[in-house]
Amino acid sequence: MAINLDVHELLVLGDFYLLIRQARGEWENRDIKLIPYKRCLEDLIKNFKSIEFRYIPRFHNELADALATLASMLSYPGNTDIDSLEIQVRDRHNYCNIIAVEADGEPWYHDIKQFIEVREYPVHGDTDQKRTIRRVANGFLLSGDILYKRTPNLNLL
Repeated sequence: MAINLDVHELLVLGDFYLLIRQARGEWENRDIKLIPYKRCLEDLIKNFKSIEFRYIPRFHNELADALATLASMLSYPGNTDIDSLEIQVRDRHNYCNIIAVEADGEPWYHDIKQFIEVREYPVHGDTDQKRTIRRVANGFLLSGDILYKRTPNLNLL
């Protein structure tokens, strides 16, 4: 792909230390089945003015793992052009960006907290909503004014 896009300088990041060292030529490849792949890589390297292979530990390579997982889940016909992927780095988790104020102006947990405090259901709640509030309220604990989520190991969030 980089050759087709007329890229001249390439930085290859990888989390498999053995392959990165072999691609750099620092370590020798003795497996007879892998030698054709090494030759193919050497032929591809000739297409670039400069190419650098850099090792990144797996725990720093979460984005690549996520992208590889996404790529393995999608199937594309061979002649399909794939649009580029825009990635934004945010200063907080994504679920914080999608939390919105409820239509009544109260936070999402208001009905649960109200039920635990005074055992009252929402005024316009139907039977299904009331049953859901009862069931969900069992997973929470109210201490003073703070609502905690119970976890299976008895910790509170």
